[in-house]
Amino acid sequence: MTDFSKDLSFGKTWERVAMRMVGGAATPSPIGAFKDWDFKVGEATYEVKSDRLAYKFGGKTMFIEHECGGVPSGIRATKADYWVYFMVRPNGEYTAYRIPTADLKEATKGCRQVSGGDGMRSKGFIVPVKSEWLFC
Repeated sequence: MTDFSKDLSFGKTWERVAMRMVGGAATPSPIGAFKDWDFKVGEATYEVKSDRLAYKFGGKTMFIEHECGGVPSGIRATKADYWVYFMVRPNGEYTAYRIPTADLKEATKGCRQVSGGDGMRSKGFIVPVKSEWLFC
């Protein structure tokens, strides 16, 4: 299994967890290269991100991607109403945050930008975690 396949599988697992946490009859996004959102409950749409490295940096910040390979992605491409962001420890324990996308976009203003991801192709903001975003 490639690193990309492992990452995709990891992400899909956490999308299912988020759907259960949000509750209601969740509808996954259409199959394929659909980038607007990951799932929907009623009229509300959700983007899900799962981060295995956040705890290495104290779990006090989030990496919020905004570009990959020179193309807008993440926070600059989503059309979701909310983000569910998981910080996942190696033992499977996690902390989850539910963040209105408009609030997250506002929170990125003035934040430090760094490169990361596969081959350092992604660019993102280092955003301080806010307690009011805590989901569980």
